Amino acid sequence: MRNTETNSRGRRRTGWIGGVALALLGLNVLGSCAPQFYEKAADRETKRVLFGKTGKVENVDAEALDIHEAEMRSLDDLKKNSSEGEFLGKMAKIEDGARVLKLDDALGLAINHNRGYLSQKETLYLQALDLTLTRHELSPLFRAEGDVGTRSDARDGDQPPEQIEVQKVVDVIDPLTGVAAVDPVTGKTQTKVVTEIVEREVDGLIATNTFTRRQSVGFTMLQRTGARLAADFTSDFLRFVAGDRSINNSALAVSLVQPLLKGGGFKVTLENLTQADRDLLYSLRDFANFRREFVVGITSRYYGVLQARDTVRNNWVSYDGFRKNVEREEALAEEDRRTQTELGQLRQALLQAESQWVNAIRDYQNQLDEFKIELGLSIDEKVVLEEAELKKLKIEDPNIKREQAVDLALVSRPDLQTADDRIVDAERRIKVAKVELQAGLDAVATYDAISDPDDITPNINFERSSWSAGLELDLPLDRKSERNFYRSTLIALEQAHRQRTLAGDQVRLQIYDDWRALEQAKRNFEISEMGVALAERRLEEQRLLAEIGDGEARDLVDAQRDLVNSLNQRTSTAVDHTLARLRLWQDMGILYINEDGSWVEKLEEEGQADE
Repeated sequence: MRNTETNSRGRRRTGWIGGVALALLGLNVLGSCAPQFYEKAADRETKRVLFGKTGKVENVDAEALDIHEAEMRSLDDLKKNSSEGEFLGKMAKIEDGARVLKLDDALGLAINHNRGYLSQKETLYLQALDLTLTRHELSPLFRAEGDVGTRSDARDGDQPPEQIEVQKVVDVIDPLTGVAAVDPVTGKTQTKVVTEIVEREVDGLIATNTFTRRQSVGFTMLQRTGARLAADFTSDFLRFVAGDRSINNSALAVSLVQPLLKGGGFKVTLENLTQADRDLLYSLRDFANFRREFVVGITSRYYGVLQARDTVRNNWVSYDGFRKNVEREEALAEEDRRTQTELGQLRQALLQAESQWVNAIRDYQNQLDEFKIELGLSIDEKVVLEEAELKKLKIEDPNIKREQAVDLALVSRPDLQTADDRIVDAERRIKVAKVELQAGLDAVATYDAISDPDDITPNINFERSSWSAGLELDLPLDRKSERNFYRSTLIALEQAHRQRTLAGDQVRLQIYDDWRALEQAKRNFEISEMGVALAERRLEEQRLLAEIGDGEARDLVDAQRDLVNSLNQRTSTAVDHTLARLRLWQDMGILYINEDGSWVEKLEEEGQADE
């Protein structure tokens, strides 16, 4: 009988362990799927937050906020470089068959693959992700937890002697003779089975096996009025396995706390959420400005690489010109028509021209490789930039007066809008700080219900319940922290006003500086144009004089160098004027960027609108 009980208990224990194992296995399976589920859920909610604000910010659309890097575009559809690059020397072989990147292609690659640009989008995403948590704190926060376990307690115990039944086989005694009786048929001694009760001392252990289980569910919720509602249901289940005795204690607790003075009201409760929501809006405006600066920066570096390539070409022309002059002068020197001094000057100038040409090639290579990294391309990718982009550059007037540009900037710049909104934030925080200076007065209500002591089910007996209601008062005897916070909010408001006036002055300064840079670049381009024409005439004149033997080597060297400098300056000033015009549109807040990074078409639309 005892063995049967032990086996039954063992089967129950084995079944319990198996159930726990299956539960753990199920949790493990669910856990393996949870990361992907949470990732997608976070993306969906964060995108809703971001997309909900894109309508309030110009120059930022929904597609521009996607943090997933696009697949690298294949460059096979771009045309191959077919131009002869004798001026590049040995580098010409490297660029043979390279893909030609136009400005629009470069902007598209940068928008989708530039590491810094992607990091900016991720920073914005993380801020929106934090906002989802702040919003979550104003929703019901549910929780569920539990634990299960078993405990075995064994100890020495004094036990009475154990009585057991013992069966024995004994001979049947003949009462007449007093000896064992013999079966008359078989002739054998007759036997019988008898049962005796015997006692024996037992030194044993007293063991108690206990199984426990506890589960609890509940939620808390912060109301917009500042009230905090909390509910909790807990069930503790205890069973003594050996005695099969069960005890269950279940309880339901509900509490409500409503601040009436300090900490109460919509403004105080929603302040963190309101500010976090507005901070995200400000960050979106900053991102809109960043996109403008980024595109102008990529455009500047694109033209910078082309300018470096053009410098190589100009230095090559100078070097090749000096080489031909030296050959001619050496022939004249053999006829005693040139002195060795004049020939030495030309040879020295030839060496300097070659050095400048070699240095220009290295500078061009470095700038091109750095630009590849900016675009997210491999440094080993064979690409060249479209030289025709330099020829497209024109000196264009902004078609707007300077004061009109300032007025437009004052209403279009998103950073000025943010400066205005920060004044509103400071005024709102002052009102919150005033509420925090008040006494603490909270209305408190609680309700509790428990189960019957003999009920082994997790039922609640609502007749065994209690409730309470009252007020909790915290007199404003120590408000040093609140006082300091209130004073700091007043100072913050004054600072916000000063920041707004400073921002307006800085916008005016930027527009004035952009205007001056635009006019300066225009005049410098006009000067460089005249300089190129003058240098070409001088060089041609010196060459003619050299052919008839009347020119001086020093004048020829100076004319050749001046022409190279004038050519480089003309390219530089054309680029400077284009970039100055772009920065003017950028600082006016009217440079709009398409999804692929292009800006020319939108810029033209703005120019037509301004006319």
